[in-house]
Amino acid sequence: MKRVFLTGAASLVGAEVLSRLLRRNDVDSIGLLLSANDEVRTKDLQRLEAFTGPLPAAVSVVTGDMRLPRFGLSWRTWDALAASIDIGIHCGQREVTDQNLDLARQANVIPVEHWIQLLERNPSLQLHHLSTGFTGGTRRGLFTEFDLDCGQRFHNAYERSKFEAEVRLRGSNAADRVAIYRPSHVLGSAAKGEAFEFGGAYPLLSTMAVASILPGDAKAHIDFVPSDYVASAIVALALTNAAGTFHLASGWESSLPVRQAAELVAKARGRARGARLLPQAVAWPLRIAGTSSADGLTSRGLAFTTARDLLHQGPVLDTYLADRALKPLGIWRPAPAQWLPAVVDYAESFAWKSRASTELERPPVQTAELHERKSHRIGDVDVAFRDIGEGEPVVLLHGFAGAGAWDGVMERISAARRALVIETSSAEDTPSAEAARVRGLLSALGISSAHIVGNDTGGLIAGVFAARWPQCTKSLVLSNCNPEASWTRSRHFPRSVDPTELNTISQLLTQLEVPSMIIWGADNAHLSPSYARTLYDTMPGVRRLELIPFAGVSCHAERPDLFARHLVEFFEELTGNLP
Repeated sequence: MKRVFLTGAASLVGAEVLSRLLRRNDVDSIGLLLSANDEVRTKDLQRLEAFTGPLPAAVSVVTGDMRLPRFGLSWRTWDALAASIDIGIHCGQREVTDQNLDLARQANVIPVEHWIQLLERNPSLQLHHLSTGFTGGTRRGLFTEFDLDCGQRFHNAYERSKFEAEVRLRGSNAADRVAIYRPSHVLGSAAKGEAFEFGGAYPLLSTMAVASILPGDAKAHIDFVPSDYVASAIVALALTNAAGTFHLASGWESSLPVRQAAELVAKARGRARGARLLPQAVAWPLRIAGTSSADGLTSRGLAFTTARDLLHQGPVLDTYLADRALKPLGIWRPAPAQWLPAVVDYAESFAWKSRASTELERPPVQTAELHERKSHRIGDVDVAFRDIGEGEPVVLLHGFAGAGAWDGVMERISAARRALVIETSSAEDTPSAEAARVRGLLSALGISSAHIVGNDTGGLIAGVFAARWPQCTKSLVLSNCNPEASWTRSRHFPRSVDPTELNTISQLLTQLEVPSMIIWGADNAHLSPSYARTLYDTMPGVRRLELIPFAGVSCHAERPDLFARHLVEFFEELTGNLP
């Protein structure tokens, strides 16, 4: 009878792993590492029980944080944990495909180092680590289960950090007691299409489902695998003491050509034909258009960049070792053509939102309430605003994209906070005048302090506000703005900004010690992410830098889910409630 300890249970693959462990007769006990925060832990347990059914007495919970030394446990508890388990399964990871290597390493590398320490304390303990097939990075052609460092580069911090984690494991003294699993693009279960959450490859899937035209190589193969196959393989190999590296992927022969996959996904959504695939060289107008695609599941800009980066031939995952190990155990890979339609149907039934109810879920806000505009007279100007939710106030200041671009973020954060979108009134007003009106409105509403968030020229207003009234600023979040950038005076941004005022704002920001975060669109064509890094390096109060993949200047409108998630994580970090 095996004693198992699982991290990352509340994730797409982790929940499937837990579900399969619960069905095994040769598992004596299951320990789960969950957040030390009571509210987060309670939500995760509710989500897990909704997915797996009631958890039996054999399941115990250890509260901690896998990023902290000893998972945040005392030495006594750490030693007791090491002695009480036979198998460790590590599914915890940060899957965000941005360029924030610091956060990626905290979530994907440091926990592995802690697992190595646990392995050293128990010489009979075995670790089964969930990695990714995309540690192959930019490599094209065959990537075998024996390969790791092939001189490849990486598209994002996620790929690089998972590569670094594998390097740590392979170089450890316990390498012979470690199994590494590299899945390809993971989606829901093959059986019913259900998924614990719509992370992983779901943004790519939704893009293929709604786009009419995409940049991509029709003859390239795209490798999808169902989460239940990945989980079944991990559990079966873990309980047979397997070691080594295993590619849990469809492989070249079973994976689908991009054209066929696009047609399957589109037809499952009720469309007559799949997206037309164009070579990147002639598809660039799609990116410039930047309009929303069908049903608003994703923007046309996001559809373009997602396809541009993923619908081409990347590493071809050889599955020789996995096939040889799993065949005797009766575990077979289902053909993607058989289960992809069910995955799309299930995602459609939940409107491409996870069944889990979390702070980042869209709250039950009525459409009328969300769009109800109010106004208040400040000086000689009627300042229009929208105000929903309760709790800590968060002020959202817009730029060229307009106040409506904040709708997706506003809906998400208003579940636990008070969200206010304040409309800037005139293209001829300066950031200082606009900031004064924001201050006046907050005073009129009885708000003494708030989190101030600004995008584009709204970021200039936010910066002025925080510099002039730091006592009224709980935190500052700047997105895709730069006070030194000449484009703020171009014809696309008619707001009157004097060069002297720009210089003043820039100097004020270099002295600002208010807790701050920078959020940037990774595909910002006007201001590259290097501007974000400059702000990060020169503003003393900045604590985090986040890049939103597949998004430009209006990253808050293109990826409101990720933008809201970064906001909530930052706010929770400031209050000490980050799990």
